[in-house]
Amino acid sequence: MTTATAIPAEFTTIPNEDGVSHRGSRARMIAFGGTTALLMTESVIGAYWDLARIPYVQDTFERLEYPLYFATIIGAAKVAAVGAVLAPGTPRLKEWAYAGLAFVYGGAALSHLAAGDPAAAAISPLVFLGLTVASWALRPPARRDPKPLPQAWAALRRSRRA
Repeated sequence: MTTATAIPAEFTTIPNEDGVSHRGSRARMIAFGGTTALLMTESVIGAYWDLARIPYVQDTFERLEYPLYFATIIGAAKVAAVGAVLAPGTPRLKEWAYAGLAFVYGGAALSHLAAGDPAAAAISPLVFLGLTVASWALRPPARRDPKPLPQAWAALRRSRRA
């Protein structure tokens, strides 16, 4: 008895700029799904913690000498990033969301090190920074920006000349 596993179309046949198609690998699909699920779970839980200002967040912000309202800003940014990454379409917005998460987790690691915390305190944010980069790099082509920024600027310049 065999069962067919449905693979989303965005992972199967992918035309490139030459019109040639290739197939996405199942391992890549699983890796993307796993890294993204872990990243989004952490971001949602972290956003809740930041917005609720739980005692752990209060203690951490006090130790790092950040004002507590900064937790609200970071929490709101995480909520926006989760919405952008999980929303269908909007590839340019996804790029910005991944960049924002990279700044949040990279900044957290650097903040711990700059505050004199043990290096172990930077490990968790660095793991989530790695998940952010992995999720971004493993995105299927349907979730990528079809017109990277330099091409977008060139198109804008051409349209202004016309």
